[in-house]
Amino acid sequence: MEKRDLNKFVKLGVFFLGLFILFFGVSFAFINLTIFGSKQQVVNAGNLDLVLDEDENNLYIENALPMYDEVGMIQEAFTFRITNKTSMDTAYVLKLEEITVGQPLAREDVKYGLTKNKETTIDFVSNIVDNVIDEGIILGNETIEYELRLWIRDTLEEESLIQGKSMRFKLSLRMSQTEEMTYRETLLNGCDPILSENLVPVTIQDDGTVQKANIYDEWYSYEDKLWANAVVLLDKTKTYSEYEIIPEENIESYFVWIPRFRYQIFNDTIYTGVTTLENRVQEIKVEFENKDIAKSNGTKKNEWLTHPAFTSFNSNGFWVGKFESGYKGATTVTEAEVNSSDSTKLQIKPDVYSWRSITVGNAFKVSYDYLRSDESHMMKNMEWGAVAYLQHSKYGSMKSVRTNNNNSYQTGYASVTEPTLGYNTNGTSISGNLNGTTADVTQTYNTPTGYMASTTGNVTGIYDMSGGSWEYVMGYNISANTVGGNSELTSIYGDFFTNSKWEKYYDKYSNAVADGSKYQTGLLGDATREMGPFGRVNDPDESTRYRMSWYEDMSYFVNPIAPWFARGGNWQGGVVSGTFVFGIFRGEVNTNISFRIVLSP
Repeated sequence: MEKRDLNKFVKLGVFFLGLFILFFGVSFAFINLTIFGSKQQVVNAGNLDLVLDEDENNLYIENALPMYDEVGMIQEAFTFRITNKTSMDTAYVLKLEEITVGQPLAREDVKYGLTKNKETTIDFVSNIVDNVIDEGIILGNETIEYELRLWIRDTLEEESLIQGKSMRFKLSLRMSQTEEMTYRETLLNGCDPILSENLVPVTIQDDGTVQKANIYDEWYSYEDKLWANAVVLLDKTKTYSEYEIIPEENIESYFVWIPRFRYQIFNDTIYTGVTTLENRVQEIKVEFENKDIAKSNGTKKNEWLTHPAFTSFNSNGFWVGKFESGYKGATTVTEAEVNSSDSTKLQIKPDVYSWRSITVGNAFKVSYDYLRSDESHMMKNMEWGAVAYLQHSKYGSMKSVRTNNNNSYQTGYASVTEPTLGYNTNGTSISGNLNGTTADVTQTYNTPTGYMASTTGNVTGIYDMSGGSWEYVMGYNISANTVGGNSELTSIYGDFFTNSKWEKYYDKYSNAVADGSKYQTGLLGDATREMGPFGRVNDPDESTRYRMSWYEDMSYFVNPIAPWFARGGNWQGGVVSGTFVFGIFRGEVNTNISFRIVLSP
């Protein structure tokens, strides 16, 4: 008898006898499937009932015997059913959601068999997309019967892959009216928010109250300038029901979704220096598109270009930190000035102290390590450009974003009046201070004044992109006098500028002369060269600065001495700060500079 046939015989024999066997020196038990609560537990989902015929809604597989599909499918099944309590046809989505407990089995080692009204699907758990195991329409007053089985794939041969490991699941049900069923597919042409297990979709009320979103309702609308938001929880074991308030004390970070889009090129001029300044502010035309369609490759004015920020990671969009990065636990301005690479200290929240005095290298490592499973990274110059362009399209506020003038570098604040000057001669902001001694004071993000410091003009947008702290971005001049400048990147990652695996994490520029007005190698989409023409303007402090044709924002291009871009300006900048601002630094520690996180799950 062949060895494989003998193994099959042993597995079948043990299964039918209901015994334990010794397999590679380990005793394997059969799968144990149970459900929380009383028998025939009922979970309500709007007009639908998910009726569970077991003790608890908690399916788990541990120390399970590898078995063939035909054996797995004759195990005792976990049974349940969905009942439509009304006469209205209803769209539904059934999910098998993994619960993290102990040392998990690999999803590719676990198979499932789902029988629906006697029709069976068998597949690997790893092939389940967005946890959805079934979806469709349930007719009025209809009941759908299910049987679910789990087992270890029969080809698994290594004891270490299963010994002491388990996998636990729970069932969940969502519903929507039939006419809303295609909402997810059509709203943004297939580039709707991608939600990983780390991200909880939320809606944010005008006063800042955060509620878990029902993703089968209209929880965002870019047509109405209401951008999609999500949060990362501090206590990730805590679960929330749809519409339940998530307390601020359990939120670690806020993120906002930037959908993939193409835009109509509005300026293709090559600027080699300063010239006569003029007003070029206009609407940027944007169209959302899915990554699976052919990208647009325009290079000339009025041609369409798929924004390059989305092609590096071949994504349908990315999540951007809603606020500048903050330092967890800081209670004063100086406590947030830390040159560290400890990603556990990262928080992205309103009204916290911005994390400053950090090198580009450490900021990159903090960002890279934060949520590796969601491809977290430090914001690139091109990604900043994508946000700025979306802000100035019909989907954003399409006006100058109000400056965060908080002189304590606290996130999510806004100047009460639009600043009309830059620096005062004493170096303080025209926007006054926090103690209210002037008429022009600061207000928080969740007020009518605060909304004006958002990219949308409401609480759903991104804050601190004008003023607050400068923000280092991953935009680098490859003609730098010293590799990496003063960023310390090569001390952390010795091969950063030589290994191609890092290339998608930064944008490359060249300017071989020490002149910040050499804009010609600016890239389409990054909100640098396209913001020209550029000129010199005398500010109130009697210094001369380079400015651009969009809101006369500051505009300095990277050079060999200062090879790193920073964006947005700081709280002192007044009119010099803004969403389109770009300045240059060496990549060193600076008390005025923070950074921002992006996720590309």
